[in-house]
Amino acid sequence: MAVTKPRVEDRVQVNVRISEKLADLLDAKRVELQKKLGKIPTRSQVVRMALEEFLGRGGRGGGSR
Repeated sequence: MAVTKPRVEDRVQVNVRISEKLADLLDAKRVELQKKLGKIPTRSQVVRMALEEFLGRGGRGGGSR
């Protein structure tokens, strides 16, 4: 699973606040994804991947994996 970066002009910033528990789960997922990606993704990359999967669309060709 490659992490692709959308072009800068295609991005909109969305700021969210999450609980400490959710942040811990997010960090655990980052470490888990290191095995697939070869590096630890940023929190933003993981949130982006989660939103794309949840919403069933995104910059990587859709939500089906």
